[in-house]
Amino acid sequence: MKNYKMKIAIVTDAIYPFTLGGSEIRNHEIAKRLVKKGHEVHIYGAKLWKGKDIIEIDNVIIHGIHEYERLYDKNGKRKILDPVLLSIKLFFKLLKADYDLIDNASFAYFNCFSTKLVSAIKRKPLIFTWHQYFGDYLLGYFGKFKGAIAMSLERLSTKLTKNNLAVSNNVKSELIKRNIKENQIKVIYNGADTNLIKSIKAKNKKYDLIYVGRLNYQKNLTLLINAVNLLKKDFPKIKVCIIGGGNEDDNLKKLTENYKLKNNLDFLGEIKEKNKIFKLLKSSKIFVLPSLLEGFPLTIIEANASGIPVITTKTKYNNTSEYIKNNENGLIANPNPEDFSNAIKTLLNNKAKLKAMSKTSIKKAKPFDWDKIAQEQEEYYTDVIKYYHKLKLIT
Repeated sequence: MKNYKMKIAIVTDAIYPFTLGGSEIRNHEIAKRLVKKGHEVHIYGAKLWKGKDIIEIDNVIIHGIHEYERLYDKNGKRKILDPVLLSIKLFFKLLKADYDLIDNASFAYFNCFSTKLVSAIKRKPLIFTWHQYFGDYLLGYFGKFKGAIAMSLERLSTKLTKNNLAVSNNVKSELIKRNIKENQIKVIYNGADTNLIKSIKAKNKKYDLIYVGRLNYQKNLTLLINAVNLLKKDFPKIKVCIIGGGNEDDNLKKLTENYKLKNNLDFLGEIKEKNKIFKLLKSSKIFVLPSLLEGFPLTIIEANASGIPVITTKTKYNNTSEYIKNNENGLIANPNPEDFSNAIKTLLNNKAKLKAMSKTSIKKAKPFDWDKIAQEQEEYYTDVIKYYHKLKLIT
């Protein structure tokens, strides 16, 4: 098994670069590195592009299983019918293929059951990758009826495999609470391209604050705009860069206009060129993440690798405190405009502290390079396959 070349199926819904969420980027960054090591990697998910159903990006083979008009509905929520159809088509596609291992994103609930069935029929190991255990957050996200169904599917999915990969220790703890045994959970964090970030130069600090991510309910950007409205009294020329797209885009821009902050906030939309994003990060002083819910977002690692501390929020569903340590590589504020703006003010008013936290941030991000993460993932995949061979479970 030492030089074993694996054929891997990674199963999700959204696929990079057609959407730019953390799970999509993680899949791609790890997959392309595994391909360079000699493995064959296929990613299955929603077809959010025009043209052929099967394409290659960075030598990773991408399969569009079911064509989506869009990933989210007009309210920024995931749909129900498309994921069901995707899971049905996925089952038949995977049944015809042959892989050494299937790695399924746990949040694609219907896919969990399809991949479990394929795994059982073909006697191949199945891994679930957990970016978050959502629990009762789903009631607020989908509403009581749909949320209860989603909660039931999530709870049932904890019973489908003994191979669980969590992107943080906080997620691991949530899974243990749901009676998954600790020895059935492997933690492999998200990462960043730290070497690429290090190579990018930025001359001036154009922005005081920067945000990178989706513009949706979960990310809670209204909190940021309300905080900026308070900060403008002390910092009339405060400049904020907002990168990303989503269903909240129009509402956020209207709120910006109502507060007369158009000269203070730059909405740049989605940016797919990583070099450009990293340059903008390096051209900023502070990264802000006002989210209601987070697992282990890779943007906070990218921000730290760019030499900027992170200000995030303390909520029931926000697990960023595992990585962000107060007064070291960032600040953690209560999710209200007064506390959030005061945290920002603390750093903007103290250049020495901001500089010290910048140095700490770079050191903090260094161990989270994607090369290291991909190596850990390769070793975990190999160990899972080796275990199945040992038990003679694999055909």
